Amino acid sequence: MGNAIAHRGPDDSGIWSNDSVGFAHQRLSIIDTSAAGSQPMHSDDKRFTIVYNGELYNHNDFRNELAQKGFTFRSKSDTEVLLYLFICYGPAMLKRLNGMFAFAIWDQLKEELFICRDRIGVKPFYYHINKDQFSFASEPKAIFASGIQAKLNQANINEWLYYRHVAGNQTLLQGIQKLLPGHYAFVKPDGSFQQTRWWKLSEQIQNHPKIDHPYNWFEETFHDAVKSRMIADVPVGVMLSGGIDSSSIAASLKHSNFEHIHTFNVGFSDYKYDESFIAKRYSESLSFPFHGITVEKTNLFQAVVKSTVSYDEPLVHLNDPQILSLASAAKKHVKVLLSGEGADEFLGGYVRYKVFRYLKHPNVLNTLLSITPDRFKNTRIKKLERYIANGTINELIKSNGANYFETDFNDLNLPYLNITNTYRDEITREASQLYPKDISRQLLYYDQHTYLQSLNDRNDRATMGASLECRDPFMDYRLMEGLGTLSTKHLLKGRKGKYILMQTMKKHLPDYILNHQKVGFSVPWEMLIKQSEELSFEYQEYINSDIFEWIGLSRESVQNLFAKNNTQRFYQLQLQLFFFYIWRKYYLFEYTHQPANAV
Repeated sequence: MGNAIAHRGPDDSGIWSNDSVGFAHQRLSIIDTSAAGSQPMHSDDKRFTIVYNGELYNHNDFRNELAQKGFTFRSKSDTEVLLYLFICYGPAMLKRLNGMFAFAIWDQLKEELFICRDRIGVKPFYYHINKDQFSFASEPKAIFASGIQAKLNQANINEWLYYRHVAGNQTLLQGIQKLLPGHYAFVKPDGSFQQTRWWKLSEQIQNHPKIDHPYNWFEETFHDAVKSRMIADVPVGVMLSGGIDSSSIAASLKHSNFEHIHTFNVGFSDYKYDESFIAKRYSESLSFPFHGITVEKTNLFQAVVKSTVSYDEPLVHLNDPQILSLASAAKKHVKVLLSGEGADEFLGGYVRYKVFRYLKHPNVLNTLLSITPDRFKNTRIKKLERYIANGTINELIKSNGANYFETDFNDLNLPYLNITNTYRDEITREASQLYPKDISRQLLYYDQHTYLQSLNDRNDRATMGASLECRDPFMDYRLMEGLGTLSTKHLLKGRKGKYILMQTMKKHLPDYILNHQKVGFSVPWEMLIKQSEELSFEYQEYINSDIFEWIGLSRESVQNLFAKNNTQRFYQLQLQLFFFYIWRKYYLFEYTHQPANAV
């Protein structure tokens, strides 16, 4: 199993087992790179054994406390601190941790396994249960290496088609589940366990002290969140897009007197939305070394296949190959990258959030749309009409991040809205109870627990696939909890949203960053596929394949999908299914037929 995810930790590996349990660990050495930090790690009396993936940014805060309780440290690693905290306090220690983590601790005396995942799911934790064993890993491919066969979970294909990801603890792989973010469990010898939610964002927001000076609080906390993520015994760099999120991180590093920080960017030649020149200009203004790459033509196909295998599920954000290639290039200079992920969800940065503000008055919006002549309705307005037809506020919240809606699937003769996911329902209830009079905040809360989880999975796999760690300052728990208490005007006000970030960082950022129109990490796939001989071939194979029938689409639905009058409207869905085809060919079939490994 360890060999299947050797890319996650090529610096060291370790195996330990007894009659009841076996651990395999691949180490990416970042804090205390010596052998003293190797895993699996045991307590002095050998009762407890830990395997752990992640970083505790405040691990040094606990050393004196633990030393006073009699613990002797053999390393400077955060792994040892985490193990001793658990021995001393059990699960009660979790709320004191500032970091990203997924770990398991075996208690030899109780013959009991403790498993846990960080608050917002930055680090992954997958598991499989059958009558004979409980298997877990950072990636499903490691579980398949134990002899479990990879199969499509047909029950979740509808949700994946509609939302582009499967929310909660479910996946597209049969029998493979996720430990939910902010949850832990004790696994009994018979494999049974009950998950416990140790961190619930709505409760933290409700119990948070009032923030009297929001802008001062945000600036101080943000700078500290960035600074704390620089703790490492290896070089740290920044993924710099040229947008306000990553630029704010770079500006914060400069503010905290960090020097010679390497920055990394993916650009596109002959593409109107290329932002690499902005990132380069800003990086050079800070005297930070800039590294730009392109992923096109000859190297694109291999990047697509490699990122598909890394991700374990079909690519849906469609910039995974670029991030993986960026991480591979960055690996020559650094071992950790800082990312701006999470800023959009917690600060209200998506363009789609702007439209949602007006849904408090749906009748007015419907009237305006109904009297607007068709010749004045562009693609976005037509999409808005189809979106509003989705129904209740809860349904509009759930589908806000989707590319297609009920009317779209009906036009394709694909009535895929009969989707049941109790996790999505639970989160919408929490959101409405927390913000009963503010549907915009309900939407942000929902995205933080659903869409953001898929982004976290993408970032983890695309960077760890290159043996490089990704850290996200905007997902510092102090920011997540505190921002949830602030008035909506501090987030969604202004043309771009993220108002508190814009106001706080404007003294650190140049106008060409602050005033730049948001594009996001947009990839011109139509152009890139045409330019790549291998991808063009695969695309033609995909169109003529049995992939559509395999997931239950009728011939009529496929004809409607590729009809000339639907080319523009349904291109994103065509692309989504193309990457599903790539996943089935290069991942699912591979792990369906591979022989089992011993460890």
